[in-house]
Amino acid sequence: MDRETKERKLVALMVNDLEANLSEPDMIGMEEEVHNLSGEELDRTLAQRLGLSYPVSEEELAQTLAQVEEPEQPSTRERGGFTGAPDMSHEGRPEQKC
Repeated sequence: MDRETKERKLVALMVNDLEANLSEPDMIGMEEEVHNLSGEELDRTLAQRLGLSYPVSEEELAQTLAQVEEPEQPSTRERGGFTGAPDMSHEGRPEQKC
């Protein structure tokens, strides 16, 4: 399992624990904290959050993480933070507007 997936799943677990919508700065801060974890810290934290003993096999971790639902991400969001731009994907092209 790749690191990016592990990071997304850990953030999802943290968001689920908080049971609240986070502000953009809070979400960005949380993602940065997770991204700054070493590989061992990331695996250890995931194992702890999932109730698995550490060290955990990649197979067991992958099977357990497959059950973790990730929150829906806004379409304007890119890795590393929010763009800050409004989602205009529902708008027609300028030449299509009346």
